[in-house]
Amino acid sequence: MSTKGWRDFWCFQIHGFDTAVEKLETRMKRILTGLACLFILIQFAHSQSIYSFQGLGSLNHQGMPNNVGMGEIGIGAPTVWHINTQNPANLVYNTFSTFQLGVEVDRRNFTGEDISGSDADGGLRFLGFAFPIMPGKWSSSLAILPLSSVSYNTFAQGDVDNTDSDVAQTSNNRGEGGLTNLIWGNGFNIKNIQVGVKFIYTFGSIEKTSTFSIGGVDLPTTNGSFEELQSYSDINFQFGLGYRHKFSDIRFLNFGFIYSPNSSLNGTSELSLTRLSNTGAEQDTVNLGSESIEFDLPTTVGFGMSYEKATHYKIGFDIESSLWSSAGNATTNYNNSFKFALGGSWTPDYDNVSSFWKRAKYSAGFNYHKLPYIVNNQALIDFGINFGASLPVNGYSSLDLAFKWGQLGETTNGLIKETYYKVVIGATINDRWFIKRKYD
Repeated sequence: MSTKGWRDFWCFQIHGFDTAVEKLETRMKRILTGLACLFILIQFAHSQSIYSFQGLGSLNHQGMPNNVGMGEIGIGAPTVWHINTQNPANLVYNTFSTFQLGVEVDRRNFTGEDISGSDADGGLRFLGFAFPIMPGKWSSSLAILPLSSVSYNTFAQGDVDNTDSDVAQTSNNRGEGGLTNLIWGNGFNIKNIQVGVKFIYTFGSIEKTSTFSIGGVDLPTTNGSFEELQSYSDINFQFGLGYRHKFSDIRFLNFGFIYSPNSSLNGTSELSLTRLSNTGAEQDTVNLGSESIEFDLPTTVGFGMSYEKATHYKIGFDIESSLWSSAGNATTNYNNSFKFALGGSWTPDYDNVSSFWKRAKYSAGFNYHKLPYIVNNQALIDFGINFGASLPVNGYSSLDLAFKWGQLGETTNGLIKETYYKVVIGATINDRWFIKRKYD
């Protein structure tokens, strides 16, 4: 075969290989999209905290897997490679089409006065898609993140007060469900100031069941089950600002600010009472009707700052406070919440083509969170230490791993201490999905 013949042969082979790769990438994108839809239909991960009986349940961090690895910072920590769901202003840095999903496994150990136990749960926790509309000037995102999780099962027994004879009562209280945020975020670059807004549609339901038994020496035993189903759906907003001070082409100081106004979360509550036999079989159910309910979400302000050397390292912190004392509902009091997070990331050698581990990004951080809920006249404190890594995969995509060790509550004053471990496995796909090829 002539030289020209060999050249034509190899050009044909290379072109065929490129076409096969493009078809494979397209197929993988469709598969990942299908998996994402499937995950939505299955379930979101639920925290099994015993304290999730309070308010709307355990409140979940509204960041992505990469944020978890950095101690949950993100208000003032923009990134090109991942979706920022904590400050919509930072979305303007997403010049790629970015798809993220992640699963979380949560294991908890409970200790208290004459109490000990453990539980575990897991499932989909993170799902988002961001894309530039006007690269460098306007980017948008869609994300689904669980706002709160309810998953508890408690048992109580004791004498009924203000009775003439000895009357004892036992109750088994269960709760499950939670609320989910469907988020549409937009970030704009206006004269080197980043401005963002995200519209949040909150929906979901919380089901609480109390199975009780009342009886005494002169009183026959009565068994029953009281059920309450709370369903919510409403829209609220968050606004964000960002600014980047440039020291050089690779050194920056970033600032971020978020504000969420007080808003009402409207819903309905359906009540029912079921009479049970001594064996636990249902005998008859009485629907007690439904009523409109309202839960006030607090005003939230947050500030974040980070210093970075592009592709090398980043370190920053977030401060966030929510005015829960003027929120909630008419029957429950809450504390103002406060959260401080500190974290950073480091890449040994981003341009190293021979060492996979030197191109990986490693992260660590910690967070302190004073929760709004009050138990036995005492505020709950959640403290966590986080670690993470983003492993490079196929160009600008990555496999994101994170681990958190945390402690919630304490064993004094009749409280229960929860020691928990969270493992997060996520995937980030960066590509230019909406660019039409000029050459084939």
